[in-house]
Amino acid sequence: MSLELYLRDGVYWFRGRIADGDNYQRRSLRTSDEAIAQAKVRAIEAAARKRSILGPDAPKIEDELTFSAAVKDYRNGGREAIYLRSLVHKIGNKRVRDITPRFVRQLGAEMMPYASTETWQREIVSPVRSVINSAHELGKCAPIRIKRYTEAEMVKQDVFRGKQSRVPKKAGSWPWLLAFMGAAEPRYAALAYFMFRHGYRLSQSISMTRKRDLDLTAGRVRVHASKGHPAHWVELDPEEVVMIANLPVPYRGKAKDRVFTIAGGRSGALYVRWKAICAAAGIEYLPPHSSGRHGYATEMVVRQHGKVDLIAAAEDKWSDPGVMLKTYSHSEDGKARVRDAFRAGKEAARTLSVQPKTRGARR
Repeated sequence: MSLELYLRDGVYWFRGRIADGDNYQRRSLRTSDEAIAQAKVRAIEAAARKRSILGPDAPKIEDELTFSAAVKDYRNGGREAIYLRSLVHKIGNKRVRDITPRFVRQLGAEMMPYASTETWQREIVSPVRSVINSAHELGKCAPIRIKRYTEAEMVKQDVFRGKQSRVPKKAGSWPWLLAFMGAAEPRYAALAYFMFRHGYRLSQSISMTRKRDLDLTAGRVRVHASKGHPAHWVELDPEEVVMIANLPVPYRGKAKDRVFTIAGGRSGALYVRWKAICAAAGIEYLPPHSSGRHGYATEMVVRQHGKVDLIAAAEDKWSDPGVMLKTYSHSEDGKARVRDAFRAGKEAARTLSVQPKTRGARR
């Protein structure tokens, strides 16, 4: 039994006979990391040795695979990595074959009793499902399907924790933005203007660099790829060009090359300063996502209704214009307008009903 490890198009494969008497195999290990590939080969060889000793009673890979081992093979980053740390601590030693959809859905109430069902879905259900299904793609276990929490379950949990889920977000507007910019230092004013003017996410807006993504001569900036949208150039208006050209550049630090020269990314420092600017301007606190992306959608769909091509407005920002319409745009005084419309219709009908009837002239 000897397996040879080799690279093919940047991915590690192995070839050889896993055990004496087995057919010659070539199989992808689905990783470009040599250490991981070697660990996988050792696991395959160890399982083959057990089979040769125990015969049909030897445990299969899927029988022994733990959730912790499955996580090691799973590529993750960002916030999901943080969620998985807690999950590994809680269920790391549990065999994947023993993890059922019902068990996963019940983890929310056990690990985060006062969180919403949406938080359970995002921080528990989705990461567990992704890890197990990734292991399935590697041939290590069966896949898992976990249904989402229902509306009834969401309401029940909201009653228990005394807090409402899905609180409607408020959207930024031109008056709000101008007041914010009047109280903000140049870098925050330029960032707020860019997000509201173009509707991009905070992560996209603060990741753009001067060297690679900024072309002030042509009046454009390159927005990085995000959620299925490739990187693309965006035209800046003259006011934006002036604001960005006059931004101070730090002498040191990671933010030196950033277009908006804001360090810390999505860290709390940015939000603390954002709140302070709102307080200084005497306006309601709206976080960057609400004031920018939600503000842009509401401006396009509601305030400029009938004046804007919604397909063009959503391009490069939402995969479906319906998402911008349904999720990101917010009605303003909508109920009052509906009441006024019904009242106007009623008065018009009453006016018509009291008009004197005229008879046709007799011949």
